[in-house]
Amino acid sequence: MSMVKKTRATRNDVAAAAAAPKPRKRDAEQSRQLILETALRHFAAKGYDGARVDDIVAETHLSKNMLYHYFGSKEDLFVAVLETIYERFRGRHGEIAIADLAPVEALRQLVAETAKALSQTPEIISILNTENLYKAAHIKSSKKIRTIYDPLFGDLNRVLEKGQKEGVFRADIEPLQLYISLSSLVYHYLSNGHTLSVVLRQNLLSKQNFAVRIAHVEEMVLRFCVRPELAAKHIG
Repeated sequence: MSMVKKTRATRNDVAAAAAAPKPRKRDAEQSRQLILETALRHFAAKGYDGARVDDIVAETHLSKNMLYHYFGSKEDLFVAVLETIYERFRGRHGEIAIADLAPVEALRQLVAETAKALSQTPEIISILNTENLYKAAHIKSSKKIRTIYDPLFGDLNRVLEKGQKEGVFRADIEPLQLYISLSSLVYHYLSNGHTLSVVLRQNLLSKQNFAVRIAHVEEMVLRFCVRPELAAKHIG
C-alpha cells in the first residue's frame, strides 16, 4: 500500500472513530480495559512492530473504530500499555512501606519486593526490551510514567538517611545508583534466564534457583551499604 493510501486509511479510521456512537460509561470502561489488556498481551508477545491493531480488535470482538476512539492510534495505545505495566509494577513494588522499617530490614524488603514485582509482572521485561529498542520514544510522551518512581525514591532516601544516622550504613551511598544496581541484578537474571539456563545447563528460573539468586542479591546490596565492621552483625 502506498504512503498516500496509508495516510488516507488512517484518516478514515480516525474520522470514523470520531463519528462512532458513544457507548454507555460502564460499557465504555469495560471495552477500553478489554482493548488495553489484549494489546498488552500482543505487545508483550510480538513487540511494538509485530503487534497488529487488526489482530488486537479481532481478539476483543470490538471494532477498530472503537479502538481508535479510546486510544487514537497504535502509538497512543502502546503508551497506555506502558503506563499500565509501570503502575502495576510499582503497585506490587510498594506493598510494604520500607520507610517504616529498620534500615537493614528495609533493604532486605526492597530486594524481595523488586524480585517479586518483576517475577509477577513478566510482561514488563519484554515490553521494556522493545521500548529500549526505540530509545524510550514512547515513554518520553508520558508524564505519568516519569512520576511513578517518585514515592519509591523518597522512601529509599529516608531509609538510607536513617541507616546513616544510626551508624549502620556508609555515608556515601547514592540512592539512584543503588536502586539501578539492585534492580539490574534481578532484571538481568530474569530477562536472560532462558538463554543462561541453556548455557549454564541448569534451570535458573526454577523456584529454588530464583530464591538462591535473590538471597545473593540481598547479600550484595547489604555488603555494599552496611559498614564493614558491622557486616557480621547485620548480614551474618
